[in-house]
Amino acid sequence: MRLFAAPTAAAVTVAEIAEAADMTTAAVYYHFASKDDILLEGLRGFGEALVAQSRQLQQEAAADGTSIGLLPARLLAWLDGRRDEATVWFVTSAGVSLVVEQLRRELRGELVSILIQAAKTSRPDGGVAELSVIAVALLSLLETVAASWLTQDESFTGLGRRKFLEETCVLAERITGV
Repeated sequence: MRLFAAPTAAAVTVAEIAEAADMTTAAVYYHFASKDDILLEGLRGFGEALVAQSRQLQQEAAADGTSIGLLPARLLAWLDGRRDEATVWFVTSAGVSLVVEQLRRELRGELVSILIQAAKTSRPDGGVAELSVIAVALLSLLETVAASWLTQDESFTGLGRRKFLEETCVLAERITGV
């Protein structure tokens, strides 16, 4: 995933992947039909871990009454430990192929379900439509701030790490109406 996280991800070759994995090109092709299959497997693993982490954070927040506004900041901290994989997921793999986009859609659907549960905790009287809109808005916020966080773009550098996190939490709380 480190290779796919680089700005020149499209130019990554199977030979470079094999070298990074300390394998021969033939050995890589034995396990994967193409570099797209390698990318897809890496994305699948990261996406499933992201869903699991989101679920865990949502359950912890529900159990201890923590504000949902902290959820994006906690996910950003988790992403820090998986920077290469997260960069591929949130920045470099968008639009790579139909199969990649299908996987991203499926996992986004799972994330929306988790975020609906999180929104329900903070807005127990919310209707299904309202909670769904909140969840989609939170997912959009997460995807946007993750891309800024990982690439350290102008929004991130202009605010600085601490202020960026604070503003992310404030925005999440505004979205949920807490």
